[in-house]
Amino acid sequence: MHGQKRAEYKARLLHPDTRAKLGSKAQQWNHLSEELLKQRRRLFSSPPTLSDIDTQGKENEGDDAAAAPSPEVLLALTEKMLSVNPDPSHLWNIRREMLVYLIQTAPPSAINTTDDDQEGIDNDSSAKSSILDIEVELKLTAHCLQRNPKSYSAWFHRKWALVYFMNGSTSQQEHWTNMKSILQSELELCVQFLQLDERNFHCWNFRRFVVGLLGSSGGSDVTTTSENDGEVNNDDDEPTTTSAVDNFSGSWSAWMHQIEEEDKEVWMGPQISQNACRAVGMSTGSKDGSSDAIKSTTPLSKRELEKIIMNEWDFSTAKIQDNFSNGSAFHYRSKLLPLVLEFRSSGDSASSPSEAYEAISLARDEWDAILLDAIFTEPDDQTIWFYHRFIVTWARRNTVVVDGADAEVTEEFEGLLYDMVDSIQELIDVEKEDSFEGNTQDRHESKGAKCKWAYLGMHLVLSTLLEFKSNELDDEDKIELRERAKECLDELMRIDPDRRERYQILESKLYR
Repeated sequence: MHGQKRAEYKARLLHPDTRAKLGSKAQQWNHLSEELLKQRRRLFSSPPTLSDIDTQGKENEGDDAAAAPSPEVLLALTEKMLSVNPDPSHLWNIRREMLVYLIQTAPPSAINTTDDDQEGIDNDSSAKSSILDIEVELKLTAHCLQRNPKSYSAWFHRKWALVYFMNGSTSQQEHWTNMKSILQSELELCVQFLQLDERNFHCWNFRRFVVGLLGSSGGSDVTTTSENDGEVNNDDDEPTTTSAVDNFSGSWSAWMHQIEEEDKEVWMGPQISQNACRAVGMSTGSKDGSSDAIKSTTPLSKRELEKIIMNEWDFSTAKIQDNFSNGSAFHYRSKLLPLVLEFRSSGDSASSPSEAYEAISLARDEWDAILLDAIFTEPDDQTIWFYHRFIVTWARRNTVVVDGADAEVTEEFEGLLYDMVDSIQELIDVEKEDSFEGNTQDRHESKGAKCKWAYLGMHLVLSTLLEFKSNELDDEDKIELRERAKECLDELMRIDPDRRERYQILESKLYR
């Protein structure tokens, strides 16, 4: 429907030839659906034995009615149907059901082929999950996503397949090396999809998921233990944890704990629910919901973790620079921000800046490098101003405002706010001169009043200054800040009269 008129689209659908083709496709779809459900009922009413599966197609060739029910037939049917329409979630559910069924009923010979492989298997559950053909599932979902890049069910199945495959082995380093290669390919796939649609939030969500898995797939640093003192060392002199990496099941907190203390959690947002983790045989007993079923033999070093995060930071920067309206990229950046702060404030020396100071410094970088150019380029784009609001409130929350607080931190945050006031005022003056030549009373949001978001941003900064410096400002300075904030709200009432009551409430808060 994008990029075409609704009338033209409906006219094509009502054309006799088009209706005939759609009717034929609907009949074929209904036939396949009936066959799929019939085969599934037969399978679970009389499950086939291994001999039935081996001899199927030989004794009963050409007689579908007499053929023994087979999971392979259902997989073929779901693949055929999903290649046409990847949206029905029940088809993906049946496919996962058949994949798990095949894994659980597979003979031992299908799981392990060599004695070395047998020695590396710790338990039957991890062994059986290792026979999942990840390439087939990735190829199928890639084809489905080409047809519909915003298919919830296809993206979820791709996540499920990766987690199930990742859960396949807990002891073989070759498995983890292969997994990391697959995850790197997944990141490249995300790049391709985002080139087609840079604001596809499904793909951004999947990228966060892949990065989380990548952080749980183990590092390459070789860790050695001294026989004399038991100290852990490595070639890069980078600190690593001595325990295995916790499994990723929806947040980044599990593997970020390697940098800071365990009670300091940085959440990346749920990607796979606990129920989904249980569905692939992953336990969810830890306090943050992360699973302990997947363990890597070598934990990631701090340097490797930082490389992963900073690569994503640079990627989001490039996407924002390409399009300041990319709300998904700004959202991703807001999730990365606390992680970047952890790396910047994790210095070991006593002279390292405090975390509060680093937070203000990071907010300053975001204002100077991203937001300042964006608001002057697209002043009427609400995406930019939403991120500006986030940066101000995030920096304020990370600033200690108590008696005896770090004076340098307080001064730095105050300076950032006043710089914002000056720049936004300059923007307002330019936009008023360009947009409101003539009748200055004819200012309405629907008539090109681009200053609306600038006034909202100015009010936010001024009200933050009033709150932040409430105990230090004299009465004259407070009156001046309140008057400037009130002027912003008065102008907003003229520009945006539909939200007059909201602005009146904000104005009443200035004098509390």
